[in-house]
Amino acid sequence: GSTDGTGTAALFNSPHGITTDGTNLFVADMGNSTIRKIVISTGVVTTIAGSAGAYGSTDGTGSAARFSSGSPCGITTDGTNLFVTDMDNHTIRKIVISTAAVTTIAGSAGVYGSTDATGTSAKFNYPGSITTDGTNLFVADTYNHTIRKIQ
Repeated sequence: GSTDGTGTAALFNSPHGITTDGTNLFVADMGNSTIRKIVISTGVVTTIAGSAGAYGSTDGTGSAARFSSGSPCGITTDGTNLFVTDMDNHTIRKIVISTAAVTTIAGSAGVYGSTDATGTSAKFNYPGSITTDGTNLFVADTYNHTIRKIQ
């Protein structure tokens, strides 16, 4: 399911990655191709990016953004932004938490490979998990069998 709501009234479809800013949980809801927010204190679940059943690789705000079918996978936060691996698009996406604006920061949708470069010149092959040390991003580049660093 893909229903927003409180507690057990909220439905997910293959939630995968999860991260927190201390107040909220952010979930990569793979089966719905969305990013969901759970307010820890109340259990209220809302969709902040993507739209269930709508796929692609579109930068945009909130429900106008699109993730590939079966993506997103990994998710991390620096407290201001979320960073998401859009696995089937072979890209890394940034979501500004305060505005829900989604942009592609690395990789090029539909183009896979293993190229160290900046922006869309970088290539990934099914990026999975992602984390940050507060300055850099580290990505498990699944089918390249490597850990990649984004500065």
